[in-house]
Amino acid sequence: MSSRNFQLNVVDVHGPVYSGRVVFVVIPGVLGELGILAGHAPLLSEMQAGELRIHPSEHQTEILFVEGGMAEVQPDTVTILADSSMRVTDIDPRLAAEKVAMVETHMRQEHSSQMDFRKAELELQKEVAKLRAYEHYQRSAQRGGMGRISYDWQRPPLEAAPHIHVEALED
Repeated sequence: MSSRNFQLNVVDVHGPVYSGRVVFVVIPGVLGELGILAGHAPLLSEMQAGELRIHPSEHQTEILFVEGGMAEVQPDTVTILADSSMRVTDIDPRLAAEKVAMVETHMRQEHSSQMDFRKAELELQKEVAKLRAYEHYQRSAQRGGMGRISYDWQRPPLEAAPHIHVEALED
């Protein structure tokens, strides 16, 4: 094991997503991107929707899209607890653009409550981040900058995430 790499574990609501030794990872923190190398000082960070760029070697890049969550950084291990994630290759840019237009229309409506507005704003940020991740992937793939973009996930589609009924938990 080289001291120039570290263990990266990514988990979301469906279970393990990625686990392996990497040399660098870029995390979409709420205050900006965090670049992590081996030996990084310990830290906890909230994540926003965006690209999780994984560099298993110096010449490879893999991109996952995460919809927020938490990142724990230790000198030899980084653990990502994502709210949900998807392969960047599974992003449908047409669908994301349609959702952006729909949310923008909803946000312009004057009768929306402040809570509805905040929910719409978060949805808008998520869909715009999806479009950016997809466009970044397309540009990098055209330049030959992507290493392997292969995922071996045997998991349900993102839409099948479990729904938690808060009212049932209060009993």
